[in-house]
This record gives sequence, structure tokens and C-alpha cells, in this order.
Amino acid sequence: MASNPTNSAPEATPPHFRLMELPTELHLHISSYLSYPDALALKHTCRHFYSLVYTGVHLKVNWLVERFEHKLECPMEKCSFRTDEAFCNWRIRKIMERRRRHLECPRSRGGCLVIEGRTCQMDLVPTWLKRQGRVKMLKAAGNEVLIHGVMVLFMQLLWVFCQRYVFVPAIISY
Repeated sequence: MASNPTNSAPEATPPHFRLMELPTELHLHISSYLSYPDALALKHTCRHFYSLVYTGVHLKVNWLVERFEHKLECPMEKCSFRTDEAFCNWRIRKIMERRRRHLECPRSRGGCLVIEGRTCQMDLVPTWLKRQGRVKMLKAAGNEVLIHGVMVLFMQLLWVFCQRYVFVPAIISY
């Protein structure tokens, strides 16, 4: 008897959940565990999270206290806690940029300060490239550097080819 494809059991695949498909109560619960920079980033991902995620005074103060306890840079001038825009002055933006690039994380096992309990993958992007202005400098140089690099690579390959196949047979034939 031939098997009927309509009666065959579907393959059991684990369910895939997307963040936006979760109920709002879970969004609130998840966002309550975030530090201020992560909550602010989530808040600005879409309109739904903008009105939902709390980035008030308590979260800002807790973040600054946590930074102080870890002996990380804290703003020494007066901070305005009224709004996110007023709080994120130039020094806070600089601190968040360094945090995003993992420049404050110690090079030790479990030393990541961004993802707690993890080890930063420092080898993926070299430290010299992570420093302020290096990426901007490379982008400013743009295609000119790429074209010069390809030309040097081509000339090097041509030189090696000529040494192996052109110059050596000429010496042997004498």
C-alpha cells in the first residue's frame, strides 16, 4: 500500500520566537533587566519600545553607580536627569561609544562588562582599529587605499611569476 503524503506527520521543529511576537508583558519584564545604555538602544529601535521601555532617573543613577563601583569613567560635571537627550551630553556619548566598542573591558576570562560573564572577543577587531578616529581615517581614505593595495598585490604576484617562469629558464638555457 502506498503512503499517503497528506497523512504523513510533519517534522517536529522547535518553535522560533521573535522579540516582536512576544507579549507586551514579557517585553516589560525583559527590559527591566537592561542597563541604561541597552535600554536606551532598545527604546530607539521602534515606536513600540519607545513608549514601553523605562529609561528614567533610577536607571540612569543605577548605571552611574555601577560604573563607579567598577572604577570606570563617570561624568564629573553636572548631569541633567530630566530627559534622555539632556542626560546624553558629550561625555556620556563618549562613554557609551567606548562601551559599545568594548574598550573598557579587561582582557581576562569573563571580563566583559557589556555582556556579563562573557569574554570579549578582542581578536575579531584589533585594538588599534578600535581607537577613536581609526575607522574614520580608513573610511576617509576610501577606495584609493584599496586600489593602491590591489596594484601592489598584482605587482608582487607578477614579480613572483616572472622569477619562477621567465628568469629561471633563461639562466638555465645559457
